[in-house]
Amino acid sequence: MKRFTLIFSLMMTMFTAAMAQESVDFSTGTLDGQWGDKETRSIWTSANGLQIVSTDANGNEVGSMKYYSNRFTLYINEGVATPIKYTITVPEGYSLTEMKVKNSTKSHDAHIDYDWSSYSLYNTTAEKTIQFVEGVNEFFLYGQVGRTIYVTSLTITKTGGEETGINEVKGENDEVKAIYDLTGRRINEIAGPGIYIVGGKKVFVK
Repeated sequence: MKRFTLIFSLMMTMFTAAMAQESVDFSTGTLDGQWGDKETRSIWTSANGLQIVSTDANGNEVGSMKYYSNRFTLYINEGVATPIKYTITVPEGYSLTEMKVKNSTKSHDAHIDYDWSSYSLYNTTAEKTIQFVEGVNEFFLYGQVGRTIYVTSLTITKTGGEETGINEVKGENDEVKAIYDLTGRRINEIAGPGIYIVGGKKVFVK
């Protein structure tokens, strides 16, 4: 009974975490704002209200985004020394979780700077995964003028409400299991994917 209760609780946790995450559908969004090179625009808005705005170093809108051939593309028209800044605004009740990008060609020397980290896209067309920090919604793209990179996925997570996690994990006799993160800090709920210590046992939540 104890094992069944714990397994059921963990299954509910994984199901809840998965339901809280949403992948942004680029095919249903709209492009607007300032025109740029190669029919790019400076504002992209998703069906649920998420918005991406591209600007130059002075904060002026720069057309640098488009969607074609089933790909969401960031076009570089500012040069390596002058990055394009992208600001993502998510709907109320959501936070940014993850973005995956890839180089359009191996020879394109490009990199993305986000939260004091730099993700090089040079000499590879493999996907790079950027994990967003809560409250940080801007990144900078550097590269050669006339080149592009692709955003292959963008994930947001619902915050607040009962859908984002569970407040308790119970075992046999309805006893509450203590939950800790990997730093040893006790937390009130499992609010996202990762590795946790629940009742003294390591648990992986997808």
